[in-house]
Amino acid sequence: MPQPIPGIEPLVREFPAETEWDAVVVGAGPNGLIAAAYLAKAGLRVALVERRYEIGGGLATEELLFPGYYSNLHAVYHMMVDYMPVYSDFNLDRHSLIFVKPNAQTAMVFEDGTSLLLTRMLEDTRDSIAKVSLKDAATFGKLMRSWRRIVDEVVAPATYAPPLPPVEMSIAMERTAVGRAVLDITERSPLEIVTDLFENDRVRALILYVSCMWGLDPRESGVGFFVPLLLDRGMNKCYCYGGSHKFAGALAREVVQAGGTVLDNAEVVKILTAGGQVAGVQTSDGLTLKSKVVLSSLDPHSTFLNLVGRQNLPVGLGESVDQWKSDKWSFYTLHVASEERPHYACDDPWVNEAFMTILGFEGTDQLLAHWDSVIAGEVSDGFGGHATCESLFDPHLSRVPGKHVSFFQMHAPYGIAGGWEVRGKQLEEAALAKWQQVAPNLKPESILMSRFETPRDIEMRLPNMRRGGIKHGDYNPLQLGYFRPNPECSSSQTPIQGLYLCGASSYPGGLVTGGPGYVAANKVSEDLGVKKWWTPPAHVQRYMETYLQ
Repeated sequence: MPQPIPGIEPLVREFPAETEWDAVVVGAGPNGLIAAAYLAKAGLRVALVERRYEIGGGLATEELLFPGYYSNLHAVYHMMVDYMPVYSDFNLDRHSLIFVKPNAQTAMVFEDGTSLLLTRMLEDTRDSIAKVSLKDAATFGKLMRSWRRIVDEVVAPATYAPPLPPVEMSIAMERTAVGRAVLDITERSPLEIVTDLFENDRVRALILYVSCMWGLDPRESGVGFFVPLLLDRGMNKCYCYGGSHKFAGALAREVVQAGGTVLDNAEVVKILTAGGQVAGVQTSDGLTLKSKVVLSSLDPHSTFLNLVGRQNLPVGLGESVDQWKSDKWSFYTLHVASEERPHYACDDPWVNEAFMTILGFEGTDQLLAHWDSVIAGEVSDGFGGHATCESLFDPHLSRVPGKHVSFFQMHAPYGIAGGWEVRGKQLEEAALAKWQQVAPNLKPESILMSRFETPRDIEMRLPNMRRGGIKHGDYNPLQLGYFRPNPECSSSQTPIQGLYLCGASSYPGGLVTGGPGYVAANKVSEDLGVKKWWTPPAHVQRYMETYLQ
């Protein structure tokens, strides 16, 4: 424990070295916050323990060495706000939490000045696609009517319900036409789906980027259900007004108001066990928080090998953790503060209002080559990425009137040939040059400040984003659904009695869906016999009644 300073009277009482709790949550990222908020409001004595001084994990809005300029360093595009139970269950509006959903959602600009645009309004998207292919425009309009049923009735609500084993899930999906459509599309790869449906290569490239940008292998079968989900959500992204950290702040207030305790700057160094059962946690400054229930929002390696210890794991669990695969790629992000916001020289002025703009790619071959290069540990000259002017949607991010904050982000390997110490600066210059090709007003003299972040920087800030992995683990058929992170732990309960998982590496996955925290809170409440104060929202209830009963 820290020693008192002689002659200085502490203003608050020292936190006891040993305390007792009903549940301890490790990690105050979005899912840890959600799980803690539900359990605290259910009447449990909850301690939420966070290594950093700041809560929120990926819900980070920071100054980033730009005096007067703020940026969202991780979570920018909130894709599941429409479905997330926590938003309505806690009436988060009362914390002045506001999500903005622009109509112009995702643009793609090309070197010849043409563009494509995905919008919230389906008719506007069809009009944009019709510029290059009337057939693809008609296909898209018809397709999204059926795909949105897949999202609304199956894939989105399944995010907030426990997973079924594959055979049971297949039998359940066979009950309805929509379920059968999910089974059919799941067996196909994103590239196969997009290539079969659309004829124009630029349309294919746009849809493939939006479907795979969060880490899907475009050539891998067994992940096809993500295509309708991520395309639909790519047309319905929300921005958290005031910065993503406001979402974390609202959740933290709910934890505290319900009687829970948030301990920051308190790194958990050990999950205590006794007789194969959880007994609590220890922190780096000597605190012992005793509890028969611990929820970890960390990745499998951190939870089981670092904190529990391989020697304390049931037979086979350590080997399962050893097989866990990291994300296929991470991100390299260039943040800029500028005199004016990027203005894209293209055929559609609406592009300049888009939430996200994809640039640098002329077609699917170049896009696939870029991803292949990243997986091989390099970033080729044919790279591209996506850009967002954050201050367009949130003027609060620039405290200097009339100035703007934007970023350009590209997929990048954790370990890059030549090392990030050298390549980081090289890519900054290359990224600015590529950005300026389509946004010529971003001249060097108009850029006030710039700062890049590499995959290693991500891992340094948030260590359980191993190798800069924003999802705490790859999306592949053996690490999804009932297998995330493994069959023994996919319900959030683990083989160690009292230990639960509630992070992005557990079912259903990452990207601030709120699913892992919600599923874990339900499971812990059921196992402890705690009366739930909440009920599943209507879309989740319909899904459970149709497919899980």
